[in-house]
Amino acid sequence: MKQLGSNRWPILALIAGLVVVVIGIGIFSFQRSNQVVANLGTSNEKTNVEELKKPEIDFTAPDYTDRDIPQTRDLAHATQSKVSNGQQNFQQSPPRNSNYKEFFKNDAFLGDSISEGLFYFDFLDENRVIAEKGLSITKGIDEADKVIALNPNNVFVLFGVNDIDDRTSSSWIVEQYTTLVKKLKTRLPNSQIYVLSILPVLESQVKNPHINNAHIKECNAGLNTMASQEDVHFVNLGLLLNDNNKNLYAGDGIHFKPDFYSLWLNYLEDILGKK
Repeated sequence: MKQLGSNRWPILALIAGLVVVVIGIGIFSFQRSNQVVANLGTSNEKTNVEELKKPEIDFTAPDYTDRDIPQTRDLAHATQSKVSNGQQNFQQSPPRNSNYKEFFKNDAFLGDSISEGLFYFDFLDENRVIAEKGLSITKGIDEADKVIALNPNNVFVLFGVNDIDDRTSSSWIVEQYTTLVKKLKTRLPNSQIYVLSILPVLESQVKNPHINNAHIKECNAGLNTMASQEDVHFVNLGLLLNDNNKNLYAGDGIHFKPDFYSLWLNYLEDILGKK
């Protein structure tokens, strides 16, 4: 019995040692886990603090002023262009239509009711436009004296509304224009003279069947030849009108709405700018 009891002690000691080791491992693991959690908490805390410190965009800051915000008036003058990769880009173009009165302040317009719209719709000053409803090319020859008195840099001549009935020959119209042009050339030797083409009509709305684009085209061909012979400029305003902008015409199919005048004056600005 005594021998058996003495043999148990090594076994008990071994068991006790294993228990101590297991307990030690458990304590170490627990402490390590707490440390990891604590570190994570600190890290999250720092992240949250950094996020709170990030400033929002301040529109009142000195380096972010109204000048940095695109304005509606500027966007209205943006022109669309295509870049090399096929995407579309918007490039800023100089404002247009801002001050026609200033641009044409040293010029003169001679014509009928279509030209009258230039001052009627307040695009140009009335004293720069010698025009009235019902004015024919023959009467325009006399009215040219008012243009001569202005001594303008450029003279723009546009008649036709009261002369383009196809029962009036195109050759007669060209003859009257020639008389007018020669008068202006003689009295205004330093002025540039621009003969503007007779504008096409919207035939579906014109009540007079004798006013048609075939006759207008014939007249313009004669005016183009005459302008070349007299060494003055010929401007084809018909290029501004097509099937996509029929809405520019007034109800009679002959006269025009205000938007057409912007198109017209922009075109003349471009022509004068290239001189």
